[in-house]
Amino acid sequence: MASVNVLFLLISLLSRTQGQSCDYKGTLTGHTTLTKTLLTSCPRNTTYIDISYNEFTTVSVDAFDGFYALAKINITNNKITELPVGLFDQSFKASLTELYGSDNMLESLHNDVFENNFNLRILDLSNNKLNFIDTNVFHKDLSKLELVNVSYNQMTYFEPWPYIPETPQTDDIDLVFDIQHNLIEKFTNTMNWTYNLVEPYEYLVNLQFNKISEMSDDVIFMYRDKVEDQSVLTELLTYNVNVTNNPYFCNCKLYELVRDLHASFFLYYRVEEYRYRCASPPHLANVDLLHDLDLDQFVCNITDNCPLNCTCQEKPYISTLEMNCTNANLRELPQTLPPMSDNIQYVSLYLSGNRITEITKRNYSNIIYNLTVSNNNINYIDGEALKEMVNLNNLDISGNALKYVPKEIQKLSFHKVKVRGNPFQCECNMTWMADWIALSNGADESSITCSSDDKTHVIKDVTEKGLDCNISDFVIIFSVIMTVVVGVIIGGIITARRCPYETKVLIYRFLRIHPRDLYKVDQDETMHYDAYLSFDGEDIQVRQWIKTIFMKKLEENGKKKYKFFCPLRDALVGEDYGQDLVQKMTQSRRIFVLLSPGYFTDTWRIYESDQAEMEHNANSENHPRVVYIIWHDENEVIKQNLPKEPWKSRLIGKRVLSPDKRFFWSKIRYELPIKPRSKINRVNNSYTDIQEAERDERQQNNDIKVICKKDLTPLPNRPQSAAIGGVSHDNLYLEAIEL
Repeated sequence: MASVNVLFLLISLLSRTQGQSCDYKGTLTGHTTLTKTLLTSCPRNTTYIDISYNEFTTVSVDAFDGFYALAKINITNNKITELPVGLFDQSFKASLTELYGSDNMLESLHNDVFENNFNLRILDLSNNKLNFIDTNVFHKDLSKLELVNVSYNQMTYFEPWPYIPETPQTDDIDLVFDIQHNLIEKFTNTMNWTYNLVEPYEYLVNLQFNKISEMSDDVIFMYRDKVEDQSVLTELLTYNVNVTNNPYFCNCKLYELVRDLHASFFLYYRVEEYRYRCASPPHLANVDLLHDLDLDQFVCNITDNCPLNCTCQEKPYISTLEMNCTNANLRELPQTLPPMSDNIQYVSLYLSGNRITEITKRNYSNIIYNLTVSNNNINYIDGEALKEMVNLNNLDISGNALKYVPKEIQKLSFHKVKVRGNPFQCECNMTWMADWIALSNGADESSITCSSDDKTHVIKDVTEKGLDCNISDFVIIFSVIMTVVVGVIIGGIITARRCPYETKVLIYRFLRIHPRDLYKVDQDETMHYDAYLSFDGEDIQVRQWIKTIFMKKLEENGKKKYKFFCPLRDALVGEDYGQDLVQKMTQSRRIFVLLSPGYFTDTWRIYESDQAEMEHNANSENHPRVVYIIWHDENEVIKQNLPKEPWKSRLIGKRVLSPDKRFFWSKIRYELPIKPRSKINRVNNSYTDIQEAERDERQQNNDIKVICKKDLTPLPNRPQSAAIGGVSHDNLYLEAIEL
């Protein structure tokens, strides 16, 4: 008897190993509900049941009750609308490995439908009507999954279902999650799933042939708990998702993704297989957006709050919103801008051919990069508005009705401003434009003109002298004096008490009377220079201003000609450079320190200012010799540094001037020595001083010839990389020759 039981057990085990199957394919067409009764003829140890090609619409929850070895179920090609929870939670729940349910009418999958099917490997639910998959259908314990096919359904969104099952990391088997040919157009995360990149994820997610039209960085980083290293490449490698063959709308929302892909190996990775093509706009249809489309083509047309008859475009390639309102009949600058994306930093306005009459402040003035308002009726520009345009790079105000422009326009180099075609008036308050134009070499519009007394003048050649500005001022002052002598005297006394310095300057300017005691240093014959000039030679505008305006006006023009020591021109080079600066500073009656933005970070200039302070302290009983010149009062770098030490203390008690202030040149002449050092500059020149000047000139010419002969070869013991004020020594030689 025992031998019979053993034999029966062996036969049972053998049959289970070999597997039993029940084929009901197309044989139960007269039934709409699959019940347990219909399967009574099937052995309980069956491993495979095929119920395909029938007409079932529903399945009873206990239809497979009693089967304990089922490994494979095929219910394809029916009309089943739902898989009830518990249907697969039977005796065979641990043995089920394959479930085929394609070509039915399933609309949803609910949580726990595969709750205990830990060994499920293949799930095929393609060609149904699925539009909802609950958040825990694919739970972490489905670790044996190899294929989930839900293609050809009606899903409109994508949740991170594929990344929940904790598949083994060492089996070299990727979970393929096929969601192709659905209606997916957005990515969601209602399950609040995140990952931390600690473990690699072995998934392949196919999202081709859906309705995905955009892929922004917000989507790429949606599933990150903490975004530290925002690498699109890392994200895409982690997700391992294929989103090709979707109807992409190639606008600015795709820019960041394409930009990052251009910088990665994805640009060349399986090119023919991974094609991303545009579906719209129409002129880009079917273009490979990754390989055939330049980044500047990814733009967005903005209609919300864009002015009538205007076009507004976001161009992330240059971080700019462009508003084109050419010939749009505007009467003023737009009051507001359309809403902009976070990566837009600037706005460019093209407003030519309208009826705008003035340029005033707007709440977006600080981000204006380009302002084109040519051929309007502009007759006024608010200087404060220009100050607020801190990012302005190009300005076109040509073809308007401007008679003058505010001085604040100088914040831009002249070659970045177009002003032609305006009826400028030649007045004394606009002579600064000549210097502004002169500092911009090669400007295309340097020949613009102004009118005065029916005469036309080229603005860059206009001077105060040519416009009789000084004479006009004198006539006005003289008339006032003659008319109200007593009032002027009283007013002069009051003014002298309130503004003693300005009063002295005006007296010296108009009466040539220097109302002060003579300083001993001015009479010191050992002094070789009237003034020492300390300035940032690396700043080209500062350098050109010193060379072509300051030194030219005071060394060459006028009755009084002064002699300056200019380090860029006169200093020795090599190891004795610092010592030479100190020596020349002690031989100068005045020390002018021009504070510009680059001065505060220039090592040699800091050294000069320290020595100037020492000279001042050593001679303060005789005369405060140091005079500070502020390059631009409103410059942010200068405004930030002046309240700091040591500049705060150094400016106390010193004379501080600015080219932006009135009577600047009068104040400069007032601060210079009363008598120029060299008699060669006077009307009655002495023979001795002429000989001395000729010797100095011959020596200077010999020095330049030596430099040229050596072909600018560095001197012995002088480092090749040594520099003065940010300018190399070799460049200083060339500057010396030029001067």
